Amino acid sequence: MSPRVIRRPPARVAATALVSLALLGGLASVPAPATAAVPAVPPACLPGHVRAVATLTSRPGGTTARIAITSREIPSCRWAGPAGYQFLSATGATVGPIVHPRARPRDPHGVALPYGFSVVARVTTMSGVRCTTRRAARVRITAPGRPGPLDVALPRSIEVCVGGTTAWTAVLETRVAVARCATGQLALSLGPPNGAAGTSYYPLRLRNTARVACALSGIPVVRALRTVGGAPVGPAARRLRLPGYAPTIALAPGASASTALGVGDVANWPTASCAPAGARALSVSLPGARRVTRVALRVCTRVASLSVRGWVPGTTGQP
Repeated sequence: MSPRVIRRPPARVAATALVSLALLGGLASVPAPATAAVPAVPPACLPGHVRAVATLTSRPGGTTARIAITSREIPSCRWAGPAGYQFLSATGATVGPIVHPRARPRDPHGVALPYGFSVVARVTTMSGVRCTTRRAARVRITAPGRPGPLDVALPRSIEVCVGGTTAWTAVLETRVAVARCATGQLALSLGPPNGAAGTSYYPLRLRNTARVACALSGIPVVRALRTVGGAPVGPAARRLRLPGYAPTIALAPGASASTALGVGDVANWPTASCAPAGARALSVSLPGARRVTRVALRVCTRVASLSVRGWVPGTTGQP
């Protein structure tokens, strides 16, 4: 029987845990279910794997360009140093030399950058203090192993020292700390199914309702319940680590992530092996957060007839 979703405000459960995702020193560990293996080393972050946005801050005698480089690769890509940063003019001409960060990753091969997480580079330059200046409109980021550079437009053109006694530019790459999504920050919903032979797949959606970004850490633990707040019905859903799904993902304010919840037809198993029963609610748990929604479905009580995967951005539950 297909689940029937009944809208109801979810119960609030207090949870306040902070994940310090030290992106230049490795990420917080995520429990790994005994499922399909994934490559141990993520691919290098290529220009198409990341998004970069620059903001400017004036300082005495100069300007700092803050560049947030955010991963768009599922499940993650490898941000390898040393990255080089160079200002460019509006026509693409180089403005000053390539400058490398003063802080480097401890891992010479780079660090995993899960979907939605950022490294931040602060490129600080003098402008007009006993120096010869030129105007810059972009910043170019280059690194070994990348087939092409990543050019980032500045919000406005700035003066950059290129000569004189005080000509210099400095770069500092820093980590980003993101709090785990707490129960009160998340809204849970179940979308319409996509049918398959013997199994229906429902997009299980979590939306960040807070005003700050937060992190979903780990493949969720999903259980069918007899009632809202009642006892579990059967084993927890099998947690599958599959290509195209991320175990860790960052959610911007208002953004959604989803996974594919597989609901096996109880007729797939002999009645004695399955022992089917009705469930009226679904519980979704992650470190720091738990949500429950009302449903109507039948599950096996002796074998796991549910399955769940990692996360993808958006609401479809599919990569």
